[in-house]
Amino acid sequence: MPLQYLELAGFAPHDGELYLPHSIELCQAIARNRDVALLQVLKSTEGADREALVVDVECDEIPNRNPVGLRSPERLAIVVSAGGDRPPTVLAMRQDFPAVMHLNATPAGEPRSLCLYFEPHRSVMRSWTAPKFLRRIQWWLLETSQGTLHAADQPLELPFFDTGWELVIPADFDQLRQRSDLRFFASFIEPAHLRGTSTLMLRTVAVGNAKVEGLGVAIIDCPPIVQGSRTDIPSTLGAAADELARRGLDLAAMLRDNLWQQIHPKGETLKGASDRFVVMLNMPVCREPGAPPERTQRLALLTAVGRLDLGLRLGAYTRVDDQIFKDTPIGGRVPVEGEWRSLLTLPAAVLDAPNRQAFRALSATPNPGPDLAVIVGAGALGSELLNLWTRAGWGVWTIVDSDHVKPHNLARHAAFSNQVGQPKASACQTLVELVHGSAGAARAIVADACDRNSKDVDAALAAADLVVDCSTTVDFPRLTSGSAHTARHASVFLTPNGKGSVLLLEDQARQCRLRTLEAQYYRALLSQSWGQSHLDGHLGSFWSGASCRDISYKLPHSSVVAHAATLAEQLIRRHVQPQAAIQAWHRDPETGSIQVFDVPVHVPVVRLRGPLTVHLDQGLEDKLRQLRAVRLPAESGGVLLGYHDLNLGEAVIVDVLPPPPDSRHSTGHFERGVEGLLESYSEVQRRTGNVVGYLGEWHSHPPGHSARQSPDDLLQLFKLALGMADDGLPVIQLIVGEHNLELYAGEVVA
Repeated sequence: MPLQYLELAGFAPHDGELYLPHSIELCQAIARNRDVALLQVLKSTEGADREALVVDVECDEIPNRNPVGLRSPERLAIVVSAGGDRPPTVLAMRQDFPAVMHLNATPAGEPRSLCLYFEPHRSVMRSWTAPKFLRRIQWWLLETSQGTLHAADQPLELPFFDTGWELVIPADFDQLRQRSDLRFFASFIEPAHLRGTSTLMLRTVAVGNAKVEGLGVAIIDCPPIVQGSRTDIPSTLGAAADELARRGLDLAAMLRDNLWQQIHPKGETLKGASDRFVVMLNMPVCREPGAPPERTQRLALLTAVGRLDLGLRLGAYTRVDDQIFKDTPIGGRVPVEGEWRSLLTLPAAVLDAPNRQAFRALSATPNPGPDLAVIVGAGALGSELLNLWTRAGWGVWTIVDSDHVKPHNLARHAAFSNQVGQPKASACQTLVELVHGSAGAARAIVADACDRNSKDVDAALAAADLVVDCSTTVDFPRLTSGSAHTARHASVFLTPNGKGSVLLLEDQARQCRLRTLEAQYYRALLSQSWGQSHLDGHLGSFWSGASCRDISYKLPHSSVVAHAATLAEQLIRRHVQPQAAIQAWHRDPETGSIQVFDVPVHVPVVRLRGPLTVHLDQGLEDKLRQLRAVRLPAESGGVLLGYHDLNLGEAVIVDVLPPPPDSRHSTGHFERGVEGLLESYSEVQRRTGNVVGYLGEWHSHPPGHSARQSPDDLLQLFKLALGMADDGLPVIQLIVGEHNLELYAGEVVA
């Protein structure tokens, strides 16, 4: 039987000269290619600037009896459009050309279109030539005939082409389906049309709630099907059923059973029923028969009638006046052929709203983060970090903050104007839920994290895997450093001028807590060149961000976002590392350049001196021993720097000043001088935002002597205590001996 070929609609024989550059190039390439024969030249009759070349393409390597039914030669039409911004279209002119994989979507009855490239058109055209294009056609024919065009490691070829309609389902769709107290409906998202696309959103409502403005939904789980060529779903329910039947699915039976189960046992009234309905099919797709499903394609059909009308046509329901009841005929429910097949349908692609795992994949997030995390402080920085971590799918968050959104916060906060007056914790919870599309994606606790009487706060901290402090004072970091909670803590903050940011991260065992990391950060400010201007613009005694809350400072949101991005990325990566970390960054807003400063972390040292707990670290002890060694065999000494926290009964030693130049050193005595001391002390306070100040004195003992107090040392401590009595503060004396280091505290008690 002779082969039958299709006519190319909208084209007629071309009597004149070819004028499209790609058409001319293709004709020249065909003349040089012995496997391609030019049969006819056509031009468009529909006003479009297009030309077509009808050719026979030989490919001797195509097996005579290949399983897909390709032939050699194959008659093809190469359609060239003006502009040259996309490759020519290749159409198969044989009427019985097989429905193989890697075809483009074409209307029924028209020639099938070969899908020759995987890359975008612009990428293809950067290196496109006519000879390479002809070889690409031969490659497609050969690979398809041998069944190797679709590689084994390539994603499955799904059964149906995407359409201009979309149905978006929630990220927790599978979990929601398990709940018997909920039912699904679909509603349009406005604006209804965007570049030819209309979107429906699948939502849930409590069972029994009749006041729902939306479309009914039938969700049908289909048996697995095998991957094959893609096709368009036809425009009627009957034609759709025929296409699915070729894949082994009985649409009418599956839909009828689903509708039969949906109707109310006591019947429903047809009056006021919906005039449209959504049928959603879940189709597992296998690579080959008998193989396990690798993907599930979901397909939605929007019907031109509502659920009750559709159920009547399919034989699932029966009608008595205006009442619709479940149909229970003897011998089973049999649809009336013809009453449903002609129903118009609009196919819609089903899109999954991303869950946490999908967010991580889309964001290339290297780890899932903590399953139970607490963020303390939902201000400008905290809200932006939460936004970044939410979109990265990192962590499940409880938000603790006692403040509310004020109008001026909108300049730097993630909240919106309709949230002014709401608690910041609640506003951030809403943000997380809107991104993830599900209620309960985050939890808000409107409370002060330092309130030890708050059971909600205490329970959240006790259950957490990670606690991130984004507050703007030192209250929480210092308080929680003495807590028994086992969760690893981090503290992040911006510097007052918005140019710097800092991350303090405890080790997983919480040996180095925020208290000691804070002190070592201050020592880095005093000893490193970058610390000279790191806290410029501070307002006083707050180390970590009078910048974020005080509206007298003009801080652009871009600075918050820039630093938040760095902090968010670093915490994601460092969370899986067991060691503690101190990192600081400086960003130049003029150039956008960023400098990073890593500060070594030293293990803490804690000494109890009566009611006072004194904190220092191994790094400071090493520094003191080095200062002692420089002056041996003479004694040496200087000023102790740090701060008191009388709320917690603590004193923290941050650093020491070396002996001033006018100090007197001998093997049995040391007298500290004063030259340049006031200037050095003023610089200490400036660099640390007035946090670090005078704590007392340190001195060393000569070789062979321990750190035990001498009578002179005891007298010095007494005089120092009297001097500090005016401020009501205890004083600390530190002595470095041959093999040990000792602390002594003194305080005048009224």
